[in-house]
Amino acid sequence: MPDTPARRVLVTGGTGTLGRHVVTTLARRGGAALRVLSRRERPPDLPTPVEWSRADLLSDALEPALRDIHAVLHLASAKGAGDPDVGAARRLLAAAIDAGVRHLVFVSIIGCDRIPLPFYGSKVRIEAAVRASGVPWSIVRVAQFHSLVDRLVRAAAALPVPTPIVADLRFQPVDEREVAERLVEIALGALLGDAPEIAGPEVATLGELAATWLSVTGRPATLVPVSVDALGSGDPAIPSPAPWARAVLEGYRAGWNTPRAECTRGRIRFGEWLAEQKKVAPA
Repeated sequence: MPDTPARRVLVTGGTGTLGRHVVTTLARRGGAALRVLSRRERPPDLPTPVEWSRADLLSDALEPALRDIHAVLHLASAKGAGDPDVGAARRLLAAAIDAGVRHLVFVSIIGCDRIPLPFYGSKVRIEAAVRASGVPWSIVRVAQFHSLVDRLVRAAAALPVPTPIVADLRFQPVDEREVAERLVEIALGALLGDAPEIAGPEVATLGELAATWLSVTGRPATLVPVSVDALGSGDPAIPSPAPWARAVLEGYRAGWNTPRAECTRGRIRFGEWLAEQKKVAPA
């Protein structure tokens, strides 16, 4: 079906890291009316044509937000462990059925079914709820963002003493803007079911990404690369993780958070993203 102004897309989580880029992309692209569902007040910098619906996914009536909606991009997340996100998704799905929504796009995480993080477990349960809901759907698993890797390295590099960093974890980080562009295409296109995953152009270890970060930012090299195998070795300078945390780290070292099949690859590498951030940062 071709895009027409009569079509409306609802974005949940439109004020989040990815949601802001999705809203900007949809507003710039045109071809469909855009409504954002959020618990917050409408921000002053939101593009004028964007409709704003204030509601809590866990407690408020969702029918007004879903009225005349063709497609839903479900990005909202509490970023914590467990059931609130699952409960919110189930309420949204039930309301979407009643409203006759014709396409729901749920954004999940690559490897959520293999890396035992509680937050990832919530994503798996929501995926199952989407598949069983009766709402026409697409599920898109996405790799970690460049901004997340930046925060991981920045937090370790901020300490004034040599700081261990687990260097053999693997990532395929991607620019949020490229993810947003692809999600908009999916929301306005045909149903995909389990869509190709979205990841960046390169697989790199956290040690390699940290070296890139230090080179681009010009910060002193205070990070000490260690292996997952070194954790719990008895060295007082290297922390010993809890058993569940070791299983998570082993999952990242194995690269379960990177695509295993056909995927959509971004073009912007981590170093290029960092250089761009450095240019736009205030002096």
